[in-house]
Amino acid sequence: MSFLSAVAVVSFLSLFGQAQTESPTSNQTSPAQQDAAPTNLGDVEVTARRLETQVQSFINDVAAPAKGRGLARWDRSICVGVTNLDGRYAQFMIDRVAQTASAVGLDIGAPGCRPDIMIIATSNGRELATKLVDDNPSGFRPSRSNTDLGSAALERFKSSDAAVRWWHVSLPVSVDTGDIAVRLDGEEAPNIAVRDASRLRSNVRDDLARVMIILDVSKIGSVGFGALSDYVAMVALAQIELGSDATQYDSVLNLFGPGEKPTGLTQWDRDYLASLYAARRDRARPDQQSRDIIRGMVGERSVRLRAHDPHP
Repeated sequence: MSFLSAVAVVSFLSLFGQAQTESPTSNQTSPAQQDAAPTNLGDVEVTARRLETQVQSFINDVAAPAKGRGLARWDRSICVGVTNLDGRYAQFMIDRVAQTASAVGLDIGAPGCRPDIMIIATSNGRELATKLVDDNPSGFRPSRSNTDLGSAALERFKSSDAAVRWWHVSLPVSVDTGDIAVRLDGEEAPNIAVRDASRLRSNVRDDLARVMIILDVSKIGSVGFGALSDYVAMVALAQIELGSDATQYDSVLNLFGPGEKPTGLTQWDRDYLASLYAARRDRARPDQQSRDIIRGMVGERSVRLRAHDPHP
């Protein structure tokens, strides 16, 4: 890693919790049609029930919220940085992530913004991950709880042989003010009372604070760069478990798995991201948030089914 790249990574890890302020009518039916309606609606309902089960399984299999928390997402904006790639490829990847982020309603930081999504290419992913974590452990685990997947997961991040590895840091924050609602190492406990989880609403939401993504170019192989960039976008915008098995789903997450390679984000991926970012932010329990995501995906696909989309 070059000196300039190292400085950029250290700067990225030293930032914490700083929001990026720079921007980048029903028709009447005839009696005959009314008689036929129950059969058609029945097909849709059966499909919806099956899809609900699939979405819940997807969340169970691949989603990775911080311990004891709901799934986090970016709040309003992101800033993407790529280092150790040729400038043309770096810009392509930044643009691809930005396009996906814009599609779910996020603003993009202007050139020169401070990255909260840092993507680093290297010829030895394990060595780089180990060095970064050992040099600045608090950058990866700023709190002993509520912000990440824990020490065992961090060891897997360091030792993984994956072509792409990532680490999310999220923060419980006040729904009303955006203030951090968890004690960070070396800081006083915040004066924010978390509402009883038995309620339907909480006064705390979960925000992504930063994501580190390492590309091991010695292991990426012959996958298309567009597909790789979409894979990066998926894990940058959603908490996905490193090493999870997504083979049962039509997802870009299968890019490095067996069989035919996806060419980019699938409709399943786009629906999942759209539903994650449309879910209510103040859900008191993770299962309530999951139901929001399920309803969102079922709604997206039901619209296409009714429109006779051949690829719902």
